[in-house]
Amino acid sequence: MRIEIVSTGDEIVTGLVVDTNAAWLSALLLEQGWQVRRRATVGDNLKDLKAVLQESASRAEVVLVCGGLGPTADDLTAQAAAEAFAQPLTLYPDWLATIEARYQARGVPMPASNAKQAWLPQGCEILDNPVGTACGFLVHHPASHGLSQLFFTPGVPFEFKQMVREQIVPRLKRLAGEQTDTELRRFYSFGISESALSDKLDAAPWPTGIELGYRSSMPLIELKLIGHGASATDMDAAEARLLGEISPWLVGRGNEEPASQILTLLGERPLTLMEGESRGALLGFCHEHPQLQAHFDSRLPSELARLTGAATGLSLTIGGAGPDGVPLLLCADGEAIGQTLKTRHPDPDSGRRILAFAALDMLRRHLSGLPVIADYLTLPRSAERRD
Repeated sequence: MRIEIVSTGDEIVTGLVVDTNAAWLSALLLEQGWQVRRRATVGDNLKDLKAVLQESASRAEVVLVCGGLGPTADDLTAQAAAEAFAQPLTLYPDWLATIEARYQARGVPMPASNAKQAWLPQGCEILDNPVGTACGFLVHHPASHGLSQLFFTPGVPFEFKQMVREQIVPRLKRLAGEQTDTELRRFYSFGISESALSDKLDAAPWPTGIELGYRSSMPLIELKLIGHGASATDMDAAEARLLGEISPWLVGRGNEEPASQILTLLGERPLTLMEGESRGALLGFCHEHPQLQAHFDSRLPSELARLTGAATGLSLTIGGAGPDGVPLLLCADGEAIGQTLKTRHPDPDSGRRILAFAALDMLRRHLSGLPVIADYLTLPRSAERRD
């Protein structure tokens, strides 16, 4: 099922508003098994709106259009749909009555401009908006590939997300016959660059119907195996090949972020954090842990031999920056294991997140029964300590 997204509004095109709706929707659909093929952004111009709607409908079985359904003169999406698909704007009296009733419930008269939101393309199906005055609607348009279904929603994020979950996703599942044509498997790596991963993974093609995607999310690289109608056998073989190449740097898999997975491993055990150079970045990864004590001290030593942790239980300490790098120390029930790492990232905040996750990865490896010290290609190590 080919899906495209169209976002509308001058405020998005000009950068005054960040289009979080499209990003959220793309991720949600991928979790359901549908990968968006294209995303377009267009301003409040009737000619441009008509053109992009017709172009997307000519390619995609499903087009999801967000924004431009308000009561003001620059809200042109319903008119553009009506003209693009020769379905003249028609008054839908039931929705007009709904708008009037909502204003009446608030004890205020309905502004005359809101009546515009009840004029919709002739023959469309209304998509209920339980929290706003702009309903969504569904237009069916014949195309060379069969039938294109265009779903229109308002752009207010709270309204939009509720309508997607309640009105659109169930329809897409029925359209797909309750079968997903795309399978997604996520993997997370740390301590290896995207280019080094590409050298390892892109030299040979993947099986037909399977592709590998990359997403840099500092300090991790997410790898996505995406199967389009691929068999389980082929997906399993592709996963085995992927893991065979990235296992030394694999820090998580699945839909849950690696930091959350590590905290799940930790369970209810208390954890103490002491941060210097990382300046709270480690706390940012661990703040949801219920048994957490965290401290910041700009005077922590930069020499690994002088770094200390909690005498009992589990603790992670990130020292200060020195000429040899930044020391990290894991203390687990009296045993201390540490290393000094050098970060090369030009952005200080990113460098702190790298140090914080390196410390967290030491904890992950300890909790998983792995050697605590890992070999990272992107983080030179200048010292080790084992007490």
